[in-house]
Amino acid sequence: MIFVQPAVGRKSGGETYPKTWIMEPLWVATIAALLPRECERVLMDDRLGEVDCTAEADAVLISTECYTAKRSYEIADRFRARGVKVLLGGFHATLNPDEAAEHADALMMGSCENYWPEFWSDLVAGTLKPRYISDRPPSFGPMPDRSVFGRRDYGPLCLVETARGCRLRCDFCSICKFYRRAYTPRAIEDVVAEMKTLRRKYFFFVDDNLAMDVGRLKALCRAVAPLKRRWVAQLGLNVADDEETLDLLDRSGCQGVLIGFESLSPDTLRKMGKDVNRVRADYARAVANLRRHHISVYATFVFGYDDDTPETFETVYDFALRNKFFFAAFNHLVPFPGTDVYDRLKAEGRLLSEKWWLDPAYTFGDVVFRPKRMTSAELADLCQKHRLKFYSARSILTRFLDFGCNSHGLTKALVFLASNLSQEREVVRRRGLPWGGDPRK
Repeated sequence: MIFVQPAVGRKSGGETYPKTWIMEPLWVATIAALLPRECERVLMDDRLGEVDCTAEADAVLISTECYTAKRSYEIADRFRARGVKVLLGGFHATLNPDEAAEHADALMMGSCENYWPEFWSDLVAGTLKPRYISDRPPSFGPMPDRSVFGRRDYGPLCLVETARGCRLRCDFCSICKFYRRAYTPRAIEDVVAEMKTLRRKYFFFVDDNLAMDVGRLKALCRAVAPLKRRWVAQLGLNVADDEETLDLLDRSGCQGVLIGFESLSPDTLRKMGKDVNRVRADYARAVANLRRHHISVYATFVFGYDDDTPETFETVYDFALRNKFFFAAFNHLVPFPGTDVYDRLKAEGRLLSEKWWLDPAYTFGDVVFRPKRMTSAELADLCQKHRLKFYSARSILTRFLDFGCNSHGLTKALVFLASNLSQEREVVRRRGLPWGGDPRK
């Protein structure tokens, strides 16, 4: 079986693909572990090199996201033109099955462990069904088989999954739709056993919200602490006032957390369904509590809701600098198909293109809807302006001098400098990246 990790696209002129986007394709290792031992596993990573669509294979499996959908379809069509069976899975194929079905022999919708025996039997017998659908919470299979990665350099962070899904109702998020607002934890002993097999010091727990169950998070921290590993994760603000949890995070090796603040406006938070943040709206105190335990914060914000104005950006930027965030993301609202916000903007006639992810008129960083209080171009430019401002030399120096958190120890200080100094280049590389259309082919 050939696994294909598609790229978003590439700019002409041979520019380097954004390095921060080249992380381990954990989905490949997860599915590779389900295959019989005698089955050959081949990974083609479109972000790192050529995808050889002339290669011989019994089947090709491609995981699709909205940003990679067009490129996924291009690769799928080239394999299918040669008679190779193509299987499409992932978030985009699950939430947009009619579109994806035009480019696949079968769709793998939802967590594949639930229907894997049936799917594999059909594939071997040559009797594939058009769609395989998981209609219940995911189950976890064997430990991921990372041997399929070969000697590829996926950077310092090793990705580990401890749970799937999220119970929140954020209107812009496709994750709650994909998992039907279910949250399914993996056995903590299996997480620890996997980490013990990996000779890596730095880990990223890829859960959408590691603090969905605070009691479980505490148990995980206690189990991970003896391993002496350093790790980062995505968390909610619900842990920021729990002193026991903060202490356990620190002692277990947590170096930083990504938190979706999204907005400083309680009314906007209400509109986007981010009630967990509205309830815990004292952001400054939450950040101070995390920093007191040497836990750096990667803060994300979303702009483009109806009450947002150009002045909103300055307010958020000042807040981000004042709180000395390790990283900050100034993102415009993206109406991903299958989400509530997509349906709302479509009903209001505010989408500029209903299938913008396939539309050559749009590239990464473009705004594909009409905001209320600024133009689409203004929203896109303001996001880019404040990204570059946040990663300017002055901002980096201000945040670097935070010796109690961002530069707590020589190693962390060096990581802060190296990662922040590279961000300006990454911000520029990402802007204008086309959907699909690989210029190398």
